[in-house]
Amino acid sequence: MTTEASLNKREQPPIRVLLVDDHEHVLWGLSKLIEGETPRMTVTGTARTMAQALAAVGEKRPDVVVLDLFLGRENSLDRLPALGASGAALVVLTGARDAEIHRRAMQRGARTVVLKEEPAEVLLHEIERAAEWRNAPPDNAAGQQDCQSAVQARIAGFISSTTRR
Repeated sequence: MTTEASLNKREQPPIRVLLVDDHEHVLWGLSKLIEGETPRMTVTGTARTMAQALAAVGEKRPDVVVLDLFLGRENSLDRLPALGASGAALVVLTGARDAEIHRRAMQRGARTVVLKEEPAEVLLHEIERAAEWRNAPPDNAAGQQDCQSAVQARIAGFISSTTRR
């Protein structure tokens, strides 16, 4: 049975995603993952540096930017506000387990943080959520705190489950 909500979801244009990571094989894998989600999502481009990412958001107009915080020797944490000023929702995909780094990323405009070791389904879900949040004001203090708490709880649960093995 097709519901009105499912029809509306199918009629929506795909979520346009820009991928930012300094490792070519990570960009390739993420591209393949998102291409597998067509027609829900599409890759608009890739970047390996913050300079490339900043140029690409202006040119490609993505809905969501998925980026690593550490691009080689470049720390992109301080450049998140400039990237977010494009109107794209930011999803940080990182190998860093440091909750303070996650908190700072969200304070600087990231809508969510996903660990690279989390299942691919988590990343896909967070991309969808970020696209939905795109038009919500990020400076809503209560909402931001709830979001940070939810992200921290998800990551803490994941880390806890992987360290018990």
